[in-house]
Amino acid sequence: MRYYIFESGSKGNCTLIENNGRYLIIDNGLTKKKLLTKLKEVNVELEQIEAVLITHSHSDHIAGIDIFNHEILHACKFVCNKVLAQNQLIPFESYDMIGLKVICVPTSHDSQGSSGFILENEDEKLVYITDTGFIYERVVEQIGDADYYIFESNHNVRMLINTNRPQSLKKRIMGDYGHLSNEDSANYICDVIGPRTKEIILAHLSEEANSPSKALEDYREVFERRGVDFDAYSIRCASQVNTLVGGDIKERI
Repeated sequence: MRYYIFESGSKGNCTLIENNGRYLIIDNGLTKKKLLTKLKEVNVELEQIEAVLITHSHSDHIAGIDIFNHEILHACKFVCNKVLAQNQLIPFESYDMIGLKVICVPTSHDSQGSSGFILENEDEKLVYITDTGFIYERVVEQIGDADYYIFESNHNVRMLINTNRPQSLKKRIMGDYGHLSNEDSANYICDVIGPRTKEIILAHLSEEANSPSKALEDYREVFERRGVDFDAYSIRCASQVNTLVGGDIKERI
């Protein structure tokens, strides 16, 4: 399994998943021009995309969804009225897409039906969770010991508090229906990583209330406090601009 995180953040989100030469996309908040450019960079044609998974209805995740035939859109009920009834996903049930077992797991966000995804083939397991204020206990049980985690690490609490954002927005972001802080994200990851875990990608970083260096610093502090070897894993930050490649590959772009 291979993943290409084209963009991650409040300006747009889109991740391409490859499994044995077959492709699906998680979210598309990118313009048609930008998406086609990103696909061309990794030698993939739009017509090769067999399925599109939608996490929730906020524009940074679905603004560019109309580039795809609605017959390949998949999401939980209430997420997007363009998803056909037969493609509405039921949380915790398993679906076969591009040779992967796909499980939709609920997230806690201010968008009805919001979800993350677990993707598995015979050898590997990938967990994709962003845009959530906390992780439900049943979900924590489901996402353990994955090879790859693409996991929200949205903000540093102190940096967020010191922004000029309205107090109501700060409370929303830090609330149960908002976004995971670096510290909360790291604590969840410490709870779920296992012997097979190789890569942890910190996703949906705030450009104003976080930075890659701060997110990694906060993660290292939590890992050390929890007695987990930070350097035993490949831990990187997804970008709002540059494609990040990971998974079962010999060479990264």
